[in-house]
Amino acid sequence: MLRRGCFLLCLAGLLGCPAPEPSVVRRADVEPAKPDPRIAEMNGNLYNAEDLRRNLSSARTEQNGRKPGSGKPDETNGVCRLYSPKLPEPECCAVEYGFDAAEVRRICDFPVYLGESFHYSCGYYFHQRKGTPAWFRMTFVPGRTPAEAAASHDRHLARLSPTGRPPQPSAPVPGVEGAYWSFHDGLAWAFVPGWSRVRQLTWREAFCDRDKVAKIIASLATAKEPPPGAPRESLVPTARR
Repeated sequence: MLRRGCFLLCLAGLLGCPAPEPSVVRRADVEPAKPDPRIAEMNGNLYNAEDLRRNLSSARTEQNGRKPGSGKPDETNGVCRLYSPKLPEPECCAVEYGFDAAEVRRICDFPVYLGESFHYSCGYYFHQRKGTPAWFRMTFVPGRTPAEAAASHDRHLARLSPTGRPPQPSAPVPGVEGAYWSFHDGLAWAFVPGWSRVRQLTWREAFCDRDKVAKIIASLATAKEPPPGAPRESLVPTARR
């Protein structure tokens, strides 16, 4: 069991924690591994299941009576295109991460960019032709370099793993110098270079092919970091060039 304090620290920082089947090839005569009931996933992150249930119960108590998201894109706030299908009192993301919604929509062939909302990290949502909306989440994570942040992420996965080892260590992103990514149980994380702080991108592998996401990571790496206190450039997130 992870201690509650460690869980809350991880939850606040989203240290790359987190689903469908792993993307490894199994022999037909080997029974697929069953999900570990001690591990739970939320918003692309993995947590101790009992700690997560306890904290979600507490959060629901605090949020009683708060207005939930409409589940529809909304630009009436004048700040961002807000989209939050589940969260109470959704908010626009307070900072930029170099995420370019139009570019991601084009690369992954999503029909529509739905909008953003903040809940521990910044979530960007896209309509898919089938199924529920796709999402990418971004946040800043501790670590002087992406390699250091990826190593911390691997240690976190190892602590959650019954074996005490990370299922698959993080590896360099092909074609993006200094970037690392990690895959586990249908979820994926990338640690992006280029800014004064390491950025983490989280998504589900089913949303977009790896080679296409590598292009997104390359775009994030070359986006310019905004000056301190600089206002947003538009309601829909764009990368500064």
